[in-house]
Amino acid sequence: MFNGLSNQLDDLLQRVGYKLQISKTQRELAEQRYKAVGTWLSNGEEFKGKKVEIYPQGSLSISTTVKPLLKQEYDLDLVCEIDENWHNKNPIQLLDSIEKRLKEHDTYKAMVERKNRCIRLNYANEFHMDILPAHPTDKGFNTNVKVPDRKAKDWKDSNPKGYAAWFNERSNLYSGVLLEKKAAASIQPLPMDDPTRKPPLKRAVQLIKRYRDIYFEKNPDSAPISIVLTTLAGKYYDGQVSVNEALSVILNKIIVNIPKEGRIIVLNPTNAKEDLSERWDENPDLYQSFVDFILDFNKRWDELNKIQGIDQIAKELKIMFGENIINESLKEQAELMEKARKSSNLGVLGTSGLLVAATKEQAVPVRKNTFYGE
Repeated sequence: MFNGLSNQLDDLLQRVGYKLQISKTQRELAEQRYKAVGTWLSNGEEFKGKKVEIYPQGSLSISTTVKPLLKQEYDLDLVCEIDENWHNKNPIQLLDSIEKRLKEHDTYKAMVERKNRCIRLNYANEFHMDILPAHPTDKGFNTNVKVPDRKAKDWKDSNPKGYAAWFNERSNLYSGVLLEKKAAASIQPLPMDDPTRKPPLKRAVQLIKRYRDIYFEKNPDSAPISIVLTTLAGKYYDGQVSVNEALSVILNKIIVNIPKEGRIIVLNPTNAKEDLSERWDENPDLYQSFVDFILDFNKRWDELNKIQGIDQIAKELKIMFGENIINESLKEQAELMEKARKSSNLGVLGTSGLLVAATKEQAVPVRKNTFYGE
């Protein structure tokens, strides 16, 4: 695929990722509810005099949200970390205390659902919020935590803060810029999404999760969980500046590392005691579904990169990511390209892959008539 078509594809993938992420309105609503729940929990009588820290985890903490398919909801995950010694404590009692506090709220009490490791609040037809209670693992300088597990009736290891920092650092390999450490607040804000551009790794993760949702649409219980896919992507990403190239490298490296016997073991890169893929031990069929999915995705992506002509590429992308979202992205791209082409003023913005007016700061001019035909 020559540079012009490659630039056009990468721009298209960036636009698809932008349309997949949570909208500004939804984000503001999530932020509002996140803060309200955090404040309610931290002011509870059972936590009086204790240091309680509320912070996001999951896709919102690393800016890789993906718009759900029809009849599905966004996940909004937060951690409620109580600075207490976890030793010799019943982990189920911690879950119960969070549930009890939420049921004391006139609105939340009808929304509460008990889960294995968290308490869920179900906001009708919008999203659900999973609240994970935790205690620090020790008094050291790390961010490892212990979280309760109903099924195991025991504590499990985790590190949501460390994981988010690791993934965000991996995402910035393409620019060589590491995230600055910021002072922690008692209730930390959700990280801000740049509305127009995102590091290639984050866009690649969005696309992997989107194709996962479509691939398993008729059998969602067999789908690999997001944290496993995100971790593998972060591990195998190698600083590519193109979303297309990043996705190709990630998929190929996952396949290379699929063992002939046994399974891939996906550990939290910031807490090796947490096996993010442990459910595959109990259900080998889920692991086989993951392998089949990755093999299929890689085959499709390889074939996509052999296609010449944006019309044929778009046809394949519609199958993988959804017709409407590709049509909308193509329309936006075509309007920009037509307007810029008329003035011989088309460029690529930095390493983002986004096509913009070439006079825009940091834009690299693209030769006229680059994107027509094969």
